[in-house]
Amino acid sequence: MIDTVFRMRRKIILLFLYTLAAILFLTAIWLSRVNDHQLDGEATLDGLSNSVKVIRDDFGVPYIYALNLEDAIRAQGYVLAQDRLFQMEFARHLSQGRLAELLGEPGIKSDVLHRVVGLPYLGRQAVAALDEEQRRYVEAYVQGVNAYIDTQEDEFQLGLGIMSMKPQHWTVFDVLTLNYFINWGSSSNLESELIAQAIIDQVGPEIADQISQLSINPDVGVPVVPQPASGAGAAMVLDGPFGRPVAGAIELGSNSWAVSPAKSDSGAAILVNDPHIDARSLPGIWYPMGLITPEVRAVGVAGPGAAGLAVGRTDTVAWGITNSNGDVIDLYVETLDPEKENHYLEGKKSVPLEIREEVILVKGIKAGVFDEYKVTVRSTRRGPLISDHGITLDDRYAVSLRWSAHEVIGEDRGLVPLLLAQNIEELGQAVGGITAPHNYTAVDSAGNIAHFTAGRVPVRVRGDGSRPLKVADSRDAWRGMIPYGDMPGSRNPARGWVGNANNRTLPEDYPYQYSTHFAHQWRYERVRQLLDKPGKTSPEDHWQYMRDIKNTMAERMVPLMIKALSQDSETAWIAAELRNWDFRDDPDSRAPLLFQSVFRNFVWRTYVDDLGGELTERMLSNYYYWQDRIYLQMQDNEWELFDDRNTFRRETRDDLLRTAAVDTMVSLERRLGSNRDQWVWGSLHTVTFKSPIVPVKRAAAFLGGGTFPMEGSGETLNRAKFAFNAPFETTYIDSLRFVADMADPDKVLGVVPGGNSGRQFDPHLNDQLELWRSGELHYWWFSDAAISEHKVNTLMLVPSELDQT
Repeated sequence: MIDTVFRMRRKIILLFLYTLAAILFLTAIWLSRVNDHQLDGEATLDGLSNSVKVIRDDFGVPYIYALNLEDAIRAQGYVLAQDRLFQMEFARHLSQGRLAELLGEPGIKSDVLHRVVGLPYLGRQAVAALDEEQRRYVEAYVQGVNAYIDTQEDEFQLGLGIMSMKPQHWTVFDVLTLNYFINWGSSSNLESELIAQAIIDQVGPEIADQISQLSINPDVGVPVVPQPASGAGAAMVLDGPFGRPVAGAIELGSNSWAVSPAKSDSGAAILVNDPHIDARSLPGIWYPMGLITPEVRAVGVAGPGAAGLAVGRTDTVAWGITNSNGDVIDLYVETLDPEKENHYLEGKKSVPLEIREEVILVKGIKAGVFDEYKVTVRSTRRGPLISDHGITLDDRYAVSLRWSAHEVIGEDRGLVPLLLAQNIEELGQAVGGITAPHNYTAVDSAGNIAHFTAGRVPVRVRGDGSRPLKVADSRDAWRGMIPYGDMPGSRNPARGWVGNANNRTLPEDYPYQYSTHFAHQWRYERVRQLLDKPGKTSPEDHWQYMRDIKNTMAERMVPLMIKALSQDSETAWIAAELRNWDFRDDPDSRAPLLFQSVFRNFVWRTYVDDLGGELTERMLSNYYYWQDRIYLQMQDNEWELFDDRNTFRRETRDDLLRTAAVDTMVSLERRLGSNRDQWVWGSLHTVTFKSPIVPVKRAAAFLGGGTFPMEGSGETLNRAKFAFNAPFETTYIDSLRFVADMADPDKVLGVVPGGNSGRQFDPHLNDQLELWRSGELHYWWFSDAAISEHKVNTLMLVPSELDQT
C-alpha cells in the first residue's frame, strides 16, 4: 500500500515537472518569436530613391545612412515604426481625441479636452497650409511608417494585439496633429489662470494678490507680480476635463545650458540638456538615433511621430530644448445674451456663438462595437467655451479659451530645418520657424553659444494673462504676436555660459506681457552656482551636473525651520537633523524626508483654512504657482495667512512650522513605523518604471523596470518631482541626458531611462535604465568609425522595383 502511494506521488511529481518543463520550453520559444523583427538582411521600402543602410549598435540605437535627406527621413519613419509602433499608435489616438476608442469610458475626459481645444481641427488646417519643402519631408516620413505597416504585420508589437489595435496608414494630418498636441502640452498656464480666478472668488482680490504667483529671474533678482486682481468675474467651480488636470497630459520641464570654449577643457562649446517629462512608461519618450547623408550628419533623439530630431548634434551645431513657459493661452469671461439663445454680448452687441458637433467613439464590451459620445462645442470669436465642459459658474457667464496656435496656422516649419543649419545664425532662424513655446539652447562649431525662444506669444494690450479677462466690448485684447526678433534670448554673454531651467529669463525692462507663469528659481540657482565657478569643465563634469542633488530651496528655508523647531522639545530632534544636513536630497539620508514632509505640511496648514481643502490641494499641486511666493512670505513671521482662522489664538510662521513637524512625525510613523532609522528619503521617495502594455505598479517588477529609491526632488537639477497629493512617488524625471562637445568627432554622451525598443520582453526595452540610474557614462556614436566599431546589426532598405524604374 505504501509502495503504491509512493509510486503515485512520484508519477504526479514527474508529471508536474514534465509539464513545467514543457511550459518553460514553449514560453522560451514564444519569447524568442514574439520580438522576432528584422534587423539584418534586406527589406523593401516603397518610395526610396536609393538604398538606405540602417546600422544598429549594441543598445539597438539605429544609424541611418542615406544618399539624401528625404530618404533618411523615410527610413526614420520605418525604423521608428519597427521599434515604437505601439507607442506611435497610442500617441496618435491621444492627440486626435480618440483615446476612448482604445480605453473605453476612461478615455472620454481626455478626448473631450482635445476635441474642444481643436487639435484635430488644427491638424486639418495645417495640412492645407504646409509649404512644399516641409510637405516633402512629412510625406517621406509617413511613407516610411506605412511601408512598415504594409509589409511587416507578422512582427507587430505585442501591445498592438493586446489592445486590439490594427494600425491604419499614417497621414500628414496625423503627424501635424501630434505636433499640435506637443504644442498644447507645452502651453502650461491654463491651470494657473483657473486657480487664480478661483482664489479671487474664494478670498477676494486683496488676499488673492498676496497668494498670486510671482516669478523671479535670478540674474535680475527682482520679483515680478501679476497685475492687481479685481473682483469682476464669475465665481467658478472647477471640475470636468478643463476644471481638473487630465491624466496622461504631457507636461514639459527641463534644464539646459551651454558653455563657451573659454569654459571648456576641449576648447570647443559644450551643450547640455535634460528634458523633464513623465517618462516612467517604458521605453520612455525619446528615441535615440542617427541620421547620416552627404549633407547632414546628426545624432540625438526623435519623438514618436515626428520627422527630424528634437534634441541633437550635427557637424556644425547642437541644440537642446526646455519649456519657455511663454503664455500662449488666455481665458476670457464672456457674457451670454439672456435674450437670445446661443448668443453672447460684446458690450451691447449680440453675437451668435459658432457651434460644432464632435462625436467620440467609445470602445464597448464587445470587440469592434463602439458607442457614441456626442460633444457640442460652442465658440466665441476668441475660442471655445470651456465652461460648457465641467466648469460651473453663474448662468449669465461663460469662459472661453484663446490659443495662439489657431491664429498662426501654417507658420510652423518643423524640426528638419534644425538639421540643415550650418551655424548659430541659421539655427536661430530655424528656431524662429517653430511655434511651440520652447527655449532652445544652442552651440556651433565656431564656438558660439546662444539662447533662442520659439513660439507665438501674443502682444497683450489688455490684461497680462495671469487670470481670466472679462470681455466688455469688441476690442481685441491681442495685437498680433511678439516679433521673433523681440523674443527672449541671448548670445555669447560675457560670463561664458547660457542656460535656463524653465525660469523667468526676461530682462527687467522687457516691453511685452510675455508670461506670468514660470518655474521656481531653485534649479536655475544651482546651475548658476555650478557654472559661475572659475576654471574649465569637461563633458563628464556636465554629465555629473545633470545628476546634482543639491537643494537650494532647502538651503534657504532650513534656517527658518531650525529656528522654529529648536524651540520645542518635541521637535528639536528634527532641527538637529536639519542642522547637520548638507542639503543633498540623498535617498539614504533622513533630512530630505523630514524637510519635504515638514514643508508640505506647513504650506498645507498655511492655506487650507482660507481656501478650503479642495482649492488648496489644487493650488499646491501646481508648484510653480506658489513656491517662490511662499519663500518670500516666510520672511515675515507675522504674515496674516499664517494665522489659523479656526483657532482663537493668532499663529505665526514658527507656530505652523512646529505644528507641521508634529504632523510629520505622526504621518511618517504611520507609513514607516516607529523606528526612525527607517525614515530616509528613499524609503518613500521612489520611482517606478512601468510596462508599456501593463502600466500598473504591481506589474513593474516583472514586466517593467521595477521600483527604486529615487534621489533628488522637484527642486534639484536631477529632477524627481512628485505630485503634492501623492507624496513622495516620483512622476517627472530626466527623460533624457544629453551632452555634446563640439570638439569630439566620434560621440556624444546620451542616455534615456528605458531603451530604444517598445517591445515587451525585448532587451532593448530597458537596457539603458540601469545606466541612467547609476550615472555611468554612456555614448551614442557620431563618426563612421565609431558607428562601425559598435555595429551589431545591418539592415538594407531597398527601393521597390517600381521605384527603381
